[in-house]
Amino acid sequence: MAIETFTWGIQSASQPTTKSEDTIRKAKFGDGYEQVSGSGLNDEKLIFEYSFRGRPEKGLEIYTFLRRHKTKSFIFTPPFGELALWRVQANSLQKVVLGNKLLSVSATFEQAFAP
Repeated sequence: MAIETFTWGIQSASQPTTKSEDTIRKAKFGDGYEQVSGSGLNDEKLIFEYSFRGRPEKGLEIYTFLRRHKTKSFIFTPPFGELALWRVQANSLQKVVLGNKLLSVSATFEQAFAP
């Protein structure tokens, strides 16, 4: 099965945020010296906070797509970022009905390194 692409635009009003999560090894010595190195091949993982607010039809499309990608990677390019594989972080997907004509969907995307 082909890897799906997240094709919906990013709303700048939602202030999209990309964070970096590092995995490092550190050894401290008695004289104050610290030795620091990356842990493994992918020692930096990017985290992207996504949110949508708009028409329920579009919001439900996005929500359905994100529900499918909690354990399965998808292709996404964050604003001012690079194309990469991502997954929806566990327990981060949220849908809020704001009225008959408004729906909010939010989730945290975490960078994936294999489908």
